[in-house]
Amino acid sequence: MNSITKDNSTKWTEKNLPDLTGKTIIITGANSGTGFAATKFMSAKGATIIMACRNPDKANKALQSIKKDNAEAKLDFIQLDLGSLASIRQFSEEFKKKYGSLDILINNAGMSQTPDIKTEDGFEMQIGVNHLGHYALTGHLMDRLVSTKDSRVVTMSSMNHEQGIMNFDNLFLEGEYHQMKAYEQSKLANLLFSYELHRRLGRAGVSVESIAAHPGFVKSNIMKSNEYTKRSFGFTLMFNVFDALLAMTPDKGSLGIMRAATDRTLKNGDYVGPTNIGGFRGFPKLLTSSERSYNEIDANKLWEMSEQLTGVEYVF
Repeated sequence: MNSITKDNSTKWTEKNLPDLTGKTIIITGANSGTGFAATKFMSAKGATIIMACRNPDKANKALQSIKKDNAEAKLDFIQLDLGSLASIRQFSEEFKKKYGSLDILINNAGMSQTPDIKTEDGFEMQIGVNHLGHYALTGHLMDRLVSTKDSRVVTMSSMNHEQGIMNFDNLFLEGEYHQMKAYEQSKLANLLFSYELHRRLGRAGVSVESIAAHPGFVKSNIMKSNEYTKRSFGFTLMFNVFDALLAMTPDKGSLGIMRAATDRTLKNGDYVGPTNIGGFRGFPKLLTSSERSYNEIDANKLWEMSEQLTGVEYVF
């Protein structure tokens, strides 16, 4: 992962956000971590934010927290479970009934290092939520994106994509499941998807932009015990040490999301994220990702598999 010298930005922060009045933005996983921080900052700039979250109680609590500090914030919660193709379809239908345009779709929510469990549709949980869920969501919303001028899709990846290997012969790692390998594969899939979306949009002559980002190492709940995963004492202790020494706050971790979403100096197919301490910390810079992430043969194969598995075809 290398920074690109043509990038003139040195310290891109929330102060660089443009006026977002009149913009409609969907953020998946908006109730916590970097998604919550991006929701807070971007709504303060006038955007209407649709908080696409699985848990209604947590989403409404987060919404009210932002409203408490900013009563004028334009926030809307629509339930979305990225582990359910039916939920993704229902979310998309409800959104379209309420909104005639979509300026920015931020594919932010994710699962990390879960045990070998399946989504509602039988997909391995990490690639099912992190990639296939967002692939299906983006496809269902493509008509709104295409009809909205200067729209953009932001897909969040991770530094861990660099270790990722696509196992096309056994995408769900049946019989050879490893939590970290599954996570790394899903994060590589995010970049393959983002870059392939950019290429397909370009060939179709569509003005929608596809930008990728990674947040760095951020204090969040993604690596903590949850309803799917119980972390061991040793893992929790080790993670807490790294968290204390290296992790950024969610506010700083959200900068990559927001730059990818709003910085018009970025070009279709770009990738941004922090670069300090091997990418753990810092301001979001323009980057190159791993060699595997630019493999067009793999990207096309993943696209075809995603289309077959989800039943979602993109119409440009």
